Amino acid sequence: MAILNDYVRIPYANGSSFASQFLHRELRARGVEVTVLGPADAQATPDELPPSHLALPSIPLRNHPGVHLPLPSRAHLHEVARRRFDVVLGQSTSELMELGVWLRAFHDVPFVCVNTVHLPSVYNVLLPDALHRFEWAHAVFRDGLVPYVERVAVDVYNRSDGLVVLSEGLARYWEGRGVRVPIFVIPRAVEPRIFDRAPGPDPFAPEAVPGGRLLCVCRHVREKGLARLIDVFARVVAPAHPTATLTLVGDGPDHDAFRARAERLGVAHRVFFPGEQPLLSMSTWYRHADVFVYASLSDTYGQVVSEAMWCGLPVVAFDDAMGVAQQVEHGRTGVLVAPGPDAEAADREFGEQILRVLQPARRRALGEAAARRARHRCDPGVCVERYFAAFAQARRHCEATAAERARARTRGHEIRLLGRWAFIHVALGGLGLLRPPARLNRNGARPPGWTALPDPVPVAGLQPRRVTSREEPLAEGAA
Repeated sequence: MAILNDYVRIPYANGSSFASQFLHRELRARGVEVTVLGPADAQATPDELPPSHLALPSIPLRNHPGVHLPLPSRAHLHEVARRRFDVVLGQSTSELMELGVWLRAFHDVPFVCVNTVHLPSVYNVLLPDALHRFEWAHAVFRDGLVPYVERVAVDVYNRSDGLVVLSEGLARYWEGRGVRVPIFVIPRAVEPRIFDRAPGPDPFAPEAVPGGRLLCVCRHVREKGLARLIDVFARVVAPAHPTATLTLVGDGPDHDAFRARAERLGVAHRVFFPGEQPLLSMSTWYRHADVFVYASLSDTYGQVVSEAMWCGLPVVAFDDAMGVAQQVEHGRTGVLVAPGPDAEAADREFGEQILRVLQPARRRALGEAAARRARHRCDPGVCVERYFAAFAQARRHCEATAAERARARTRGHEIRLLGRWAFIHVALGGLGLLRPPARLNRNGARPPGWTALPDPVPVAGLQPRRVTSREEPLAEGAA
């Protein structure tokens, strides 16, 4: 099996790549030979790479250090074909997915895509501050570039044998944009070897008093809604709750801008920025927090929400109609707040819901229900079973469409496919010059490796409930 991934070396916290690492470990444990295909990274050391991998020529994305954009190479294409993969899983946000399309089109290898990005919500990471304030700049991306890239994505998905999405909302989203191949809804798993570890010493700042600790974990970029979250805290929560604090774990291009915003709003002494933290320490952060707060509307899933719930944290989040909304049961495991259309009223409601959930009895009841729910939805064994079911259906789909591919197998088709891959990545590399390089992972937190994880030290009294796939069957549908 081949996994197409945006990174061969994982340079910093990244939910999509952590999901690839999870599948890499679990499939290998079940006897599957797994090779990771992705961009070459000159900074990679041998211990950071998977046992079997192939690194393609790449160009750096200047504004996002650690990100490289792979390019097609005739020699590398021959090597990929020579390895005679049985199935390819495309866990990538980039045009690397065209490699899976090429293998399927010219070598009849079943190809399953995974959607990991909501383009309308994330395009603004490319906009420099000088352009971000202009509506015309947003219009260029929103009305021109994003629809084009989504049309390319739909074309890639329809040239595959199945699309994995992380929520029912995204299944409807891509069906509405013309995806015709089978769609599988497979939530991400939570890794017990990480999140059932006994918590370490309290990591929060001494000023963050237990009972009022709000925690958010995410990349510090515009689309994650951190500016909005800081505003809600400053204007609604902090004045009403004298000991409430907000801790924002993570790092990213806009980290310093968020710090400045907290200063400007007069809450810098109650908003803490510990930076990116090692994944193996995250159970400790969750278990010492009181409420997980999440304002992002851009996530295809929001893995941190599942992790927080697994560790018994109630969640207050905006209803994104995508991955976060599918995870949180309103009123049972947390609270979902409509993000609009009146943003000011929505922000006020968001803050008031945080204050209600901070009440000890409600916080405890929601947190206990959140842990039960997460263990039902995010069981690793069930997740892997669903992928095997998707692979089996993809193989049947690939066999049934073999004649159609044979008719389209021309040199011109190959040139168009590989040319589109190269064109889009070179264009993205150019767009990456619009913003200065970001400072990422300034704490030097080391992501987990591709292979073994340490055995957990279980939390006292906590026994994850093993579920069968019949309790929550594989959701699939054809557009």
